[in-house]
Amino acid sequence: MNAVSSSCPVCGCDDMWRQKNFPQSIGLFMVGLAMALSTWAWMRYEPVWALGILLFFALIDWVLYIVMPDVLVCYRCRARISGLPNEAIVPKFDLEIQERYRQEEIRRNQQSPPAN
Repeated sequence: MNAVSSSCPVCGCDDMWRQKNFPQSIGLFMVGLAMALSTWAWMRYEPVWALGILLFFALIDWVLYIVMPDVLVCYRCRARISGLPNEAIVPKFDLEIQERYRQEEIRRNQQSPPAN
């Protein structure tokens, strides 16, 4: 397996994480729709339909997970870099690294004078 040692082309940061290239808003809409339809089926005393709806959306999620390509996301500037090789070793999101960059941005904003 190959380790990806490239830095962000926008800001030069070496810390990046790998995620699926899928719009978060569509994913949240699908979760909400599954909850609403399943709740409606439970309300009508149709437990088989309610579980079937949840399984259907789980199947869609699984297929999308397999089909959708990965992208690299920069911790510092949130730039998204596509075209990642499948065998590349890139870590998943790490909250500790994200917090370090968030604190860095807070310090940078406090040091710079406000623009008038």
